[in-house]
Amino acid sequence: MNSLICQNEKRREAVRQRQYYYGLDYLEVVAEDQTQRTLRVFFLGKAPALIDKTNFVIEGGRRIRGIKIVNAETVRHQHEGLDDYVRLTVDKAGDFSGYTLRVVEKDSQGHLLPNHLFDPRYDRLDFSFKIDCPSDLDCQHESTCPPESRFEPEINYLAKDYASFRQLLLDRLSVVMPDWKERHEADLGITLVELLAYTGDYLSYYQDAVATEAYLDTARQRISVRRHARLVDYQLHEGCNARTWVCVEVSSALTLTASDTFFVTSLSKVASNSPLVLQAYELDQIPANSYEAFEPLSKDPISLFATHNEIHFYTWGDSEGCLPRGATSA
Repeated sequence: MNSLICQNEKRREAVRQRQYYYGLDYLEVVAEDQTQRTLRVFFLGKAPALIDKTNFVIEGGRRIRGIKIVNAETVRHQHEGLDDYVRLTVDKAGDFSGYTLRVVEKDSQGHLLPNHLFDPRYDRLDFSFKIDCPSDLDCQHESTCPPESRFEPEINYLAKDYASFRQLLLDRLSVVMPDWKERHEADLGITLVELLAYTGDYLSYYQDAVATEAYLDTARQRISVRRHARLVDYQLHEGCNARTWVCVEVSSALTLTASDTFFVTSLSKVASNSPLVLQAYELDQIPANSYEAFEPLSKDPISLFATHNEIHFYTWGDSEGCLPRGATSA
């Protein structure tokens, strides 16, 4: 019974709730005691009111037998969530073999009997004095209740695109539904197969994309590169579009709305007599691949003045002054 493993241990919980009897939970060999003569025995919940060293016996052993308990000290907790335990001191430590701690009582003739206050299922504990000693052996036990073996279908893990997923689904349906042989595109079954194949293709692409963006050398998206750079405390700029300074000459004061104003590159290739100012409907009549359009950076209204068409520099009496190409200030 001590080796029985159940998924739902109702009896154990009943003992813990004190619905029937007391019970032992587990045993520890105190690691601080290098002589291995001190044991901590934990109860399922609370300990009985009257219990001493005469109620415990240790059986078993091969080389060292007849171990006796010389002292028992019960530690009780007032908190309901903490279990009581008893600290046992034995006269000598055991060997590497297994031992059994039992809770007993004596009858009128001095014979040892199971303690009537304890559940027969939880009135003993198997333990070893050398449980914490280093060992080269693998002490992991095989599960008593192994999972039930189930039939698994054969899956082609090389299927990665729409066509291979579609063929994989049709092959599987031919096995589980041999009577269904319809292959027309209008059939509802084929529609569902193609829908699942499309979903699998999308998920497969997403899976590959995640693996690609996980490394700096293979990342193809700027946001992925920025995140990799942040890992080494490097701030990557978001980047910006091409921009330039534009000088606009007017004959009189004029205010432009930024949201309705665009600057386009030269239209000389389209028409030699193209006007400098075009309306929106006139620009729609010109092929879009013949020019590039740019928006103003400022979202505020743009005020233009004729007096600002030219800026005169004061040269302190010098003449023939010039600025180097690319200068933006003077």
